[in-house]
Amino acid sequence: MGKNRTDEESPVQGIGKTLKAVRNERDFSLDQVSEITGVSKTMLGQIERGESVPSISTLWKVAKGLQLSLSTLLNNPEPEYKAVDILKDIQPVYDEEDRMVLYNIFPFDPLSGFEYFYILLQPGTVHASEPHRNAAQEYVVVTSGTLTLKLEDQEFILKAPAKINFHANIHHTYKNETGEPVVFQDIMKY
Repeated sequence: MGKNRTDEESPVQGIGKTLKAVRNERDFSLDQVSEITGVSKTMLGQIERGESVPSISTLWKVAKGLQLSLSTLLNNPEPEYKAVDILKDIQPVYDEEDRMVLYNIFPFDPLSGFEYFYILLQPGTVHASEPHRNAAQEYVVVTSGTLTLKLEDQEFILKAPAKINFHANIHHTYKNETGEPVVFQDIMKY
């Protein structure tokens, strides 16, 4: 799926530099970051050195533990007024099995207070998301396929075109229980 760019700096190196800069700015050791994120010290070190491609789940754990937006870790600002082909021009982040693909379309901007993701779920994919303490609302718009969304103990079937929003500080799970890919947009409002 082409996880490496040939640009001067790959997204993996960018994530590592950002993680190290935040850790140093807060005067945290790798042990301290490991404790607050639940990600091993070894993995954090590999991410910082650009030696490991972190999964979406790992990035969310780091962002949650450090109380950062996911966009801050991905740090992919685009120049203004530039048309972008999402699937060709933006480097995605994959889950452990390459079954969930996340594109950081509009990285977090403190002035707008949101970040925007384009997400593809392959058939049979289940992605459990921990509560986001630093996000107030999550807005989901299904644009292709049928997404099953579990919010705590409630389950919603969203057949495109469909939308839902919810408080992001609860456990939620995205599922594709169909034989076709699901595409949805996810906006995190802080």
